[in-house]
Amino acid sequence: MDDRTPENRWFHLCTTDDLAGPNAFVTTRVGAVPLVAQTIKGRVVAFRNVCTHRFAVIHGEPSGCGPLRCPYHGWSFDADGVPVGLPFNPTDFQLEAEGRRRLALHPASLARCGRLVFVRVALDGPSLEEELGTDLFARLAALSENFPHRGDALEPAEDWERIEVANLRLHLAPGGAALVLHSAAPPGADRRFSRTATRHPAIADAELPV
Repeated sequence: MDDRTPENRWFHLCTTDDLAGPNAFVTTRVGAVPLVAQTIKGRVVAFRNVCTHRFAVIHGEPSGCGPLRCPYHGWSFDADGVPVGLPFNPTDFQLEAEGRRRLALHPASLARCGRLVFVRVALDGPSLEEELGTDLFARLAALSENFPHRGDALEPAEDWERIEVANLRLHLAPGGAALVLHSAAPPGADRRFSRTATRHPAIADAELPV
């Protein structure tokens, strides 16, 4: 029986495709802690999705594209979580470099398994590979790499192989025709943080249209 708290466990968040664009973000909640993974100037980073100024949630949507900017007072943060855009700083806050660093966002753990992206609230603890086990980690990585293309939604049938790990359920069609990923919302999160995607294998060059 796993007696660890949700904050100490890895949860599947999304795929690398969901964070491929500039300022792309995906959010979730683990227990009472909102989390965000975001691409900032080519880096994929993860933080608690809470502004360190007045503790407002920064990104309110499950996913989207936009700067890591709090909607409350407009503070924006860089890839290190440091506030770099502070409206009215000279008159209202007078924060120099050290003061800004003290108000950096709280980081969260981020890990990849092939195209799969996982997050964890706690910074310390077993790696994702250690938590999953080497064999399962390798299989998930290979499956995610072998199904690089998004496709129309498919409903898994009874004869599909089923793999469950953390909050992630994978359904593999016979013959490797398709892969359906379903991520349940972590404990404490509502259903809008659950995600389902159908992915298809790479097309061999000989099959590509001329």
